[in-house]
Amino acid sequence: MIQPSLITNTKSRVDCKSLAPTWETLANDFAAEPTVLIAKVDAEAPNAKSVAQEQGVKSYPTIKFFPKGSKEPVPYEGARSEQAFVEYLNGKAGTHRTVGGGLDVTAGTIAALDTFVSQFTGGEALATVSEQVIKAASGLKDTYAEYYVKVFNKLSTNPGYVEKESKRLKNLLSKGGLAPEKVDDLVKRSNILSKFAAKVESVKEEL
Repeated sequence: MIQPSLITNTKSRVDCKSLAPTWETLANDFAAEPTVLIAKVDAEAPNAKSVAQEQGVKSYPTIKFFPKGSKEPVPYEGARSEQAFVEYLNGKAGTHRTVGGGLDVTAGTIAALDTFVSQFTGGEALATVSEQVIKAASGLKDTYAEYYVKVFNKLSTNPGYVEKESKRLKNLLSKGGLAPEKVDDLVKRSNILSKFAAKVESVKEEL
């Protein structure tokens, strides 16, 4: 969580007001992330002065990052643009947000399983790699590990699965009207499929 302390007084009013729109936008960017909280504190408010003193706030606006489960903040000293904040939070919280609240192309993908994707060539080799993926996925605490397994299984009986499924997900996303959580899920699945698509295409070229 990034925890800023915003105090408005004659000296700091301009800086605080200039940051406010960016801060609100940042909160919207991470609204769908249950593990990330963007908050602000008016340190001049009667019920917040003790917090400001406790945190050693001496200049305004002050921005601090609280790691998960810790009460000890890390001072934020980077740039104060939306892009800079997004990149900082992604690095600290392990998220994959982009400016505007979307997800980047790595969201949902698992590097350890992408290695197996790069190994398959179809036929018997595909079956062998699929077995390896099942073993590797069983030891991962990741929601999308099983999706890799599913795609490998589908490819073993349907070589055109990745292309067809990618188109289906793209159509669902283009229609709109989906809940943010559903959009994130479809984007993550699409990102994983893109890993397979690149390999499937290279296999076709080799044949």
